[in-house]
Amino acid sequence: MVNQAKRTSDYFEMTCFNYIVRFYELNGYEIEVKNLQAGMYRYKCSPSGIQSNFSHFEATIEIEMKKINFEIQHNLAVQSSQDDKLFTTPDISVIKKGKIKYTKEYYDTKTTFSYVENKDLITFCEVKQFNPFPELLFNFIGVLNELKSEYMTNNGVKYTTEHIAPSLMISGKPNKQTTTIKQSLERRYCINIIYDLFYSATFTFSKGNLYDLRRTGKNPRS
Repeated sequence: MVNQAKRTSDYFEMTCFNYIVRFYELNGYEIEVKNLQAGMYRYKCSPSGIQSNFSHFEATIEIEMKKINFEIQHNLAVQSSQDDKLFTTPDISVIKKGKIKYTKEYYDTKTTFSYVENKDLITFCEVKQFNPFPELLFNFIGVLNELKSEYMTNNGVKYTTEHIAPSLMISGKPNKQTTTIKQSLERRYCINIIYDLFYSATFTFSKGNLYDLRRTGKNPRS
């Protein structure tokens, strides 16, 4: 039962990762697979392991005759925006290309630790295979404050390129209470809280509905 639950959770996380890649592709980015392992894409479904042993996607877009490159990474440790000695690992992160660092000084055992500095993080997503509940939603705001505190406002930082706002991606359906919390948090912060993704992901990330998702920058509804 435990193994089956873990497989289902991993599958949902990989599916959400692929939908974030799709978001960038539908927004005009050229997508390229990087770092195949034995000719196959290798997902990183836990925080353990170093990033160079796993695959990722590179997203490239041309702005004013200049190509700008980002990486879409899976379970990469990210430095806190509040304390440069602290790290947490969002499920999905979009970072500047080529900015992953490696150190043997983080663990007592001298195991290699891979991470990205906070200044090189563009946005991130957390993936949860649960029915939504209040504590889950409020915990996401804690992660937002730790990693991208500049988005703790209705109008987050605007980049030249299009990026999805920090997002909480949840498999289950909301009730009245969690719908109210979602509406309040999305009104206050530059974020997406996306429910019912087991059944609605194809619709949510379709070309016709893509602009219902919040992006970084000024809230178009304000």
